[in-house]
Amino acid sequence: MNIEKLEKIKVCESLKTTNLAIVGMDALFGFYNGLDAFEQGIYQGSQYFTTLPSKRSEKIEQQQFSQAHNFENGKVPLGAYIKDFEIDTLRIKIPSEQVEKLNPQQLLILKVADRALQDAEVSKGENVAVIIVSEYLSDVGNITANYISTLWNFTGPAFTFNAGENSAFKALEVAQILLATKEVDTVVVGAVELAGKVENFLWRNQIAKINMGTNTLSYDQNANGCMVGEGAGTVVLKRLDTVQQEQKRIYAAIDAISFVQKSANSEKVKADTVAQVCQKAFTAAGVKPNDVNYIEVFGGGVQLQDECEIQGLIQAYQSAGDDLKCAIGSVKANIGHTYTAAGIAGLIKTALCLYHRYIPGVPQWTAPKKPQLWQNSPFYVATESKPWFLEQGEKASKRIAAINGLGLDGTYAHLILSEESTQKERSSTSLQQMPFYLFPLAANERSLLLDQLNALQQTIANCSCLSTAASLAFAAFQKNSPATYVLAIVGRNQNELMREIQRALGGVADAFDTGKDWQTPVGSYFTSKPLGKKGTVAFVYPGAYSSYLGIARNLFRLFPKLYDNPLIKTVYNRIADIEKILYPRSLNKLSKRQLEALEQRLIDDPVAMLESEMWVAGLLSAIMKNYFQLQPDCTFGHSLGEISMILAQGVWTHFHKGSQNLNSSPLLKTQLSGPKNAVRKFWELPQIQDGEGSEIWNTYILICPVSLVKEALKHENHVYLVLINTPQEVAIAGDAQVCQRVIETLNCDAFRAPFNYVIHCEAIRSEYDEIVKLNTLPIQNVQNTIFYSAAEYQPITLDSNSIGQNIAKCLCQQLDFPRLINQVYENGTRIFIEVGAGSTCSRWISENLKHQEHLAVSLNKRGVDEHTSIVRALAKLLSHQVSLDLSPLYSPVQETSRLSQSILNKFQKLSANISLLHKAHTNFLQTQQEFSKQLGKIIQLQLAYSQQLMNQQNLNEINNNYSENK
Repeated sequence: MNIEKLEKIKVCESLKTTNLAIVGMDALFGFYNGLDAFEQGIYQGSQYFTTLPSKRSEKIEQQQFSQAHNFENGKVPLGAYIKDFEIDTLRIKIPSEQVEKLNPQQLLILKVADRALQDAEVSKGENVAVIIVSEYLSDVGNITANYISTLWNFTGPAFTFNAGENSAFKALEVAQILLATKEVDTVVVGAVELAGKVENFLWRNQIAKINMGTNTLSYDQNANGCMVGEGAGTVVLKRLDTVQQEQKRIYAAIDAISFVQKSANSEKVKADTVAQVCQKAFTAAGVKPNDVNYIEVFGGGVQLQDECEIQGLIQAYQSAGDDLKCAIGSVKANIGHTYTAAGIAGLIKTALCLYHRYIPGVPQWTAPKKPQLWQNSPFYVATESKPWFLEQGEKASKRIAAINGLGLDGTYAHLILSEESTQKERSSTSLQQMPFYLFPLAANERSLLLDQLNALQQTIANCSCLSTAASLAFAAFQKNSPATYVLAIVGRNQNELMREIQRALGGVADAFDTGKDWQTPVGSYFTSKPLGKKGTVAFVYPGAYSSYLGIARNLFRLFPKLYDNPLIKTVYNRIADIEKILYPRSLNKLSKRQLEALEQRLIDDPVAMLESEMWVAGLLSAIMKNYFQLQPDCTFGHSLGEISMILAQGVWTHFHKGSQNLNSSPLLKTQLSGPKNAVRKFWELPQIQDGEGSEIWNTYILICPVSLVKEALKHENHVYLVLINTPQEVAIAGDAQVCQRVIETLNCDAFRAPFNYVIHCEAIRSEYDEIVKLNTLPIQNVQNTIFYSAAEYQPITLDSNSIGQNIAKCLCQQLDFPRLINQVYENGTRIFIEVGAGSTCSRWISENLKHQEHLAVSLNKRGVDEHTSIVRALAKLLSHQVSLDLSPLYSPVQETSRLSQSILNKFQKLSANISLLHKAHTNFLQTQQEFSKQLGKIIQLQLAYSQQLMNQQNLNEINNNYSENK
């Protein structure tokens, strides 16, 4: 065997084992300029399909798009067009005369490639290859790759090529060869496509009819073609093993790049060949079909091609079963079909989803065109992005995704990507970029606080970036802290913030004059009597009655460290099951009626409801403690909330055992719910199996004084006063007829409770030991926090046995929540933070303490997104000067530009100038007052002198008269 053949064999063998790492990326597609903007668009499922920008449309309007070419009304079709972009010629070092010689495609890929290299922290002069995929194969195309290489002084090869819609994947294969043979250390792969030319539109419409239906994934029943898209994307690649040793950021690993080549005929895509290339990729990556949880499909908009693609994917992945384990989607639903750049766009999207650990939603999806083609399919379509939990729980080591590609040249492609699970820190700007901004202001005097408010008004009026302005305001706030007074202004956009400031100018003054707190429906807040220094802080855990579909959907995106939270790891297997309940999976978009039915199923499943409530309580507790550094002085729960309290505060160390026991126990399945055999035993009724027999128990909420309800129940059997929430709101439960009779007797407002478990009454005393058993688990000490229980309405001792005993006693007796609240209040607590689903406990606390100074806030409210709820709560806590760290909401000031620093300096200078002006004005008024006093004295002297003159004249006249008379 000659040396050349031996080298080829070595290369082929190395290709099978050389995985790639994506270490840098950038994108500019349609409206999305930059990687962060592109990622936010993917997560939010946003779309911007518009008319072709006027500057470009003027050039092609003269050439009519006749209806003979199937263009509606003879107009340019809507698309995800790039409106405009700027290029930093100084940074890229392009002479102005050279810029005019470069076409828009070249300028676009130059910009995107340069940003991707910066993102990857590549240094100039390294051994880097540059591969640019473009519709141009001439010297014009090669100029772009060479220019990038020259700009960065790279020593590796630079070239341009085109291989159709799978061009980016072909480029990845070349990159793999270059890295496997160690000819280069890094490879840059970029692709660019601009659609705004007549020939491009006509060519696209011949290949695949332009979509005139709903802009969504082309599999949808309401889509009838492909959407127009354009843009550029770039990835920076290195060997995975090298980057792992360097411990640098990895967006995703590329574990397999597989191709099958057939004859070039787009109308004859074969499902068997799609399945074949998938199997080839599985083998290369060493994975099984059920390891893959997300597939980025091609979805090109050609009906026959789409049908064959999905049939082939089902054939390849059907071993995963038919229980909807794998989501599908396509970036084309967001940015349209970008043809040459389509592969790179899908690659960047998939890598971002792996890195940020979420399943992306498909905008405007309803249902597939031909449901019969989806028989035995493991696929579902997420209509909203959601957290990505591993399907096999703790047994799975990492998230895995696939990308499917089809080309006009007969190329079938399938890629396997995975996350780098060893990465603990994953950079994210989601929290800082969320469009609901908190501007904190601090001052020691009323006048100075209003001065800062005026300065903020001018800053917002002239602001071009609210997130930067908020970060700078926070930096100024830190310099002014600690202070006597703190004002929090919140808003989603410039107009809303200006309105909030206008309201604050009057509202803050009123708060000082009246002593009442000022707040707006938007969430801005101020108190002149902060309670943070007067009393302690309590975390309050609601009972298991308030969870709902979709709860906490955005928390993991905003606070990604939650994925590594000990609570999540402890009960990971169960959380994966809860996720399917809270975020239902379906191939069709679920109707309102279907969602209501699924939610009722959640309510009727006490185990799922309790565990979802505990899960949410744990997440919110971790956010407040680990992100905002707010540690509670004490904590208590309402009803089953005591279980959430113990879990969320990290007292139990092995709750996965408790979860297993809870799910295997009959307690919440047949004893306290379902047939309610505990009640049947207490009432001496026959025991029945789950699902059999008539309902014997109902729960009602009554708006009525407690004393009247107690009096009405004295002469009734089989009915109990189970919950006292406030002096005017209670819950009774028992035999439905008896409950109705009591309600009629009281003649009060009443309604059926959304839950119907047997709890807080003597009828479940038989289950006391089982409750103790389920809640007796290994514990660890939690210092500096006092735990209260409604067992004795006092602080409790934390030991494994007493925790179970206290929970059992609490659940087997009537709950008097006002008594518990008042006890905690008497012991010095003034700030109550509800950490769980809903805001009912906050309402009850405020009702019970309405005549006493306190603050009750909730972190979750149905119908309000989690970010808004948390920021509103933080605004109140901030103004009350509760000790917390707001820095996670803001970008570090040192990372801002010189312009941003200049804005901060101007803001501080403006505040100082306004303060000086205020002092000067005050001095002027004081001087004017003093002058007025002096003037008054002079006038008084003048009047006195005039009076003396008049008196003297009168005296003279009298003397004269007297002399004359004499």
